Amino acid sequence: MVVDALMRDIEPRIIPTVTPITYDGKDVLKIVFSGSEKPYSAFGNFLVRVGTTNRKMTRSELIKLIQLNNYSIDWESRNVNNSIDDIDDLTLEKYFNEAINCGRLELDSFDKEQLLSILGLYQNGKLINAAMALFGKSGMVSLKLACFATDDKVTFTDLNLIKGNIYTLINEAVTYISNHINWKVEIGRKRIETPEIPIKAIREIVINAFAHAFYENHPEIEINIHPGLITIFNPGAFPIDLTPNDFINKKIPSLKRNPVILDVLYRCKDVEKSGTGFQRMNKICSEVGVKWSYEKSGYGFTFIFYRVTQNANNVTLDVTLIGLTDSETETMNLIKANPKITREEIATVINKNVRSVQRITNSLVAKGYLIRVGNNRFGYWEVLK
Repeated sequence: MVVDALMRDIEPRIIPTVTPITYDGKDVLKIVFSGSEKPYSAFGNFLVRVGTTNRKMTRSELIKLIQLNNYSIDWESRNVNNSIDDIDDLTLEKYFNEAINCGRLELDSFDKEQLLSILGLYQNGKLINAAMALFGKSGMVSLKLACFATDDKVTFTDLNLIKGNIYTLINEAVTYISNHINWKVEIGRKRIETPEIPIKAIREIVINAFAHAFYENHPEIEINIHPGLITIFNPGAFPIDLTPNDFINKKIPSLKRNPVILDVLYRCKDVEKSGTGFQRMNKICSEVGVKWSYEKSGYGFTFIFYRVTQNANNVTLDVTLIGLTDSETETMNLIKANPKITREEIATVINKNVRSVQRITNSLVAKGYLIRVGNNRFGYWEVLK
């Protein structure tokens, strides 16, 4: 009777274990159940424990709980029907050599089954989804690579769609960006080539995109290279109420959407300490004056590296506009690169508060450089001169 009531009145459906016990001199029932489909309701209500009482969750609390639960799912740990032969041997052996060389793996020699077991990807004769995503032959992950003639996604000059596994596609993505950005060459006793955006910073963000993607529906990581910016799109929404700056300034721990995949990448030094990727990227970019920002949406997370404008002789120059302050010039450059950029994103890049950015954009409008089309939430900037 009790079991029937629990199964009927708790949603999603649970299978409880009911055991009669004596507690504090009284005969009671001990009821135990577990599940991963949070949140659960009892008698149609979602409750939260506050001290010694229960109260109904507010609408905002319920939304946050659902979004947080959706951020981290168990997809990567589910068993698959693929056999160990569906793992790419060459890719796995390359990973093995890197993990051994950086001292994060102890294994005397390459043994496919033993290595997969150590990594937690092969247990009791079964592979899990993370194994196929990381090293599989099936090409369950997609990478879209494109170059555009302008900073709008209208006319592309190059377009590629590659299917593969995470370990291989990370290197494909970094190589593609490296081949399509500008390099400064200094020739002296030794030839020195310096990229306009540090490759280490690019790799941090590319790895972040693959490590935190939502893999349930065969995702597509997207990299777009424009004259003024480079965008890296990850089909996995960013943690609610957090921004990259929170991980940089507050040093909060990483929220892991795919902890197994993150652990495997850590062993080959693709990932360092959890939650520090944005800190390292920001430090590297700050040292060389590279600006960045981001866009959050319900469909995923886009990271943006800002490039500098090129002149006809391929010499890198920042755009300087007569009669504008340094902050106004910097704001104009950001808006030219991304007309949909928000005041909050501008504030992050130029290191000012939103109120200051409001004054800067108002000044640019008054001077006839800009107009705002649409509202603050869904509108965009139009550059007049």
